[in-house]
Amino acid sequence: MAKQTAKQKNKAVSQKGPSKKRKVLIRKPKAIKRHEPASTKRKAAPKADRLDLSKFPAESVTQMERGICLACVWEVFTRHLKLAPKTALVEIKRYTPSLAELNASTLARPHVATQSSKEPCPYCGAASKWVARLPIYRIESGKATDALRRELVKSLSKKDDAFVVLEQKATQQHAFFEWLELISQQLDLDDPAWIRDVSRHYLSRVAPKVDWLTEFNQAHSIRRSRRLEGGWEVDNGRLFLAPMLFDELLVVQYLVSRSHLAGGLTFEGRYTLPELFHRLRNSGYLRGVGVQANNPGDALEQLLAHLSGGEAALRFYYIIDRRELLEGAKGLKMGKAKGAAR
Repeated sequence: MAKQTAKQKNKAVSQKGPSKKRKVLIRKPKAIKRHEPASTKRKAAPKADRLDLSKFPAESVTQMERGICLACVWEVFTRHLKLAPKTALVEIKRYTPSLAELNASTLARPHVATQSSKEPCPYCGAASKWVARLPIYRIESGKATDALRRELVKSLSKKDDAFVVLEQKATQQHAFFEWLELISQQLDLDDPAWIRDVSRHYLSRVAPKVDWLTEFNQAHSIRRSRRLEGGWEVDNGRLFLAPMLFDELLVVQYLVSRSHLAGGLTFEGRYTLPELFHRLRNSGYLRGVGVQANNPGDALEQLLAHLSGGEAALRFYYIIDRRELLEGAKGLKMGKAKGAAR
């Protein structure tokens, strides 16, 4: 059979009827991405996350924050001390506050308060973006914190000394008085609830592994136990404390409130120092802790040495977060600090 020509094939197809049309999918052309010029405006760096110290006993950790105005430092180094920009930048990146600066009662230039992150520098008027935060964590040494502190420090970033640890020698008595002053500042002595709050703070310091917040939420009253020789227990919504522990609470409550009004307010009412002395002597507490003084003043001094731990050695560890300082130094390196202090 002779091969069919192209015309014959087309004729044969047309005789079979109309063919089914195929659907043709039309794809839209992809949008062409145009590279826009990068913005020269410096974006604010994200705030560094705070360290998680939730595993630590609350009464052994103090958190604070210092702010340092980089524009002030830059101006002093480059204009007044005539340092080269590169040298000034190196000195800024090296900066770590000293123990004296951390414990100073008042702030001096270039250190500023950081309560409001949008306020300009009070010294040079620079924008708030040039105020670098220095979060500081102070951890009191002890059996409940030493292992946790070493684990935390080991986990911190070592790059560019982003975290610096300073060590301060102290005594247990010094630490006790600082703790007492700190919680006193947090209490409203005109609110009757303060007496429970200070009791919870003290018990948390004495027994840091106990969840005292939960225990206090379950207890509507705190009483002196007649059968416990030591420790504590909760029974029918009442927190019972051993006699020695309950009497210690009375002393702490007295110390916190004695300067508020005449005498100190306690669970058992308001006591003057002589009244508290006789109360503790009659209960056998003074004899039990070895206080042998015959007058209230000397007895209180010996009692404070017992409660605080006296002159026994203790250390404070300051963990300083320098991440925002290093991030701010990058802006100085890019030359963005020019005119920041104007």
